[in-house]
Amino acid sequence: MPIARFLRIVTFQPGGLEAPLDVVLREAIVPRLLERDEIVDAWIGRHGSPSDRTRVVASTWSEEPGGQAADLAALHDPGLAEHPPTIDSVEQLGLAVNARFERSEPARVLRVFHGIVRPGELDAYVGEARRGMAADAAVNEGLIALMLGTEGSDSFVTVSAWTDWSAIEEATGGNTRRPFATRNSARLASFRVAHFEILPEAPTRR
Repeated sequence: MPIARFLRIVTFQPGGLEAPLDVVLREAIVPRLLERDEIVDAWIGRHGSPSDRTRVVASTWSEEPGGQAADLAALHDPGLAEHPPTIDSVEQLGLAVNARFERSEPARVLRVFHGIVRPGELDAYVGEARRGMAADAAVNEGLIALMLGTEGSDSFVTVSAWTDWSAIEEATGGNTRRPFATRNSARLASFRVAHFEILPEAPTRR
């Protein structure tokens, strides 16, 4: 298995109806990405609410993508030609933490956490996140994967996959009334969190 070195997050909006898009994502686009030698893992998530149709593809790569990256190219699938998706953002970061854990339950929730640390705190935050992940994984069967990528001297993105919401609550201290909590807030200047439903039956690894 190649070693993942980069994290990419592509956020986009459906160009047409959501159900046909999700079929193409699940049955064509994600499997095609996972066939590529340079892609280690790929996760597809959706908000799935009438007011927010955002989709996200998060993937880890063993090599730095060049030119037209495979994830963007895959979104030009012929099945979406009539109503192509609109790209909102593309992020690429170097991986500082990357782990996956074998669980009996599938991943159902994707958590995308954008953070900015206080000056000079990034290395310390990454170290705390790595230790916290190991501690959570030992006692929380709901944590399936965690990927933390850094950018510059103060920014990072963490993408994590979970079996259900209760597992996230246990790990972060949040709940349905306060869903955006994090236990490592002392070093943060600001953060924002988004949660997505992982497409049922979509593959996530080669």
